[in-house]
Amino acid sequence: MPLRTCIACRKKVEKARLVRLVAGGGTLRYDRDAVLEGRGAYICPDKDCLAAAYKKGAFQRAIKTKAGLPDIDALWVDIEDGSKSNKTTRAADKTAPASKGG
Repeated sequence: MPLRTCIACRKKVEKARLVRLVAGGGTLRYDRDAVLEGRGAYICPDKDCLAAAYKKGAFQRAIKTKAGLPDIDALWVDIEDGSKSNKTTRAADKTAPASKGG
């Protein structure tokens, strides 16, 4: 599994355990499925790391742009909602029977 570094706390963590945020369309957005185009940055799924990244200006440095930052609370709600639905999807994937190609 590839490793990525949280831009706030600088811990190296498996990519799947971090949250990807992307500068696209002139603003920073949560990229739940890690498929959006644009420069991305990774943070721990922790509000303290998100707040630290905002405070340090880590997003602008990591994505090398002056993309607008959304309200931190609104962004955190998106991350929490996406993480919950992502866990539900992963749990469903584990319980679903494997399909056999034919």
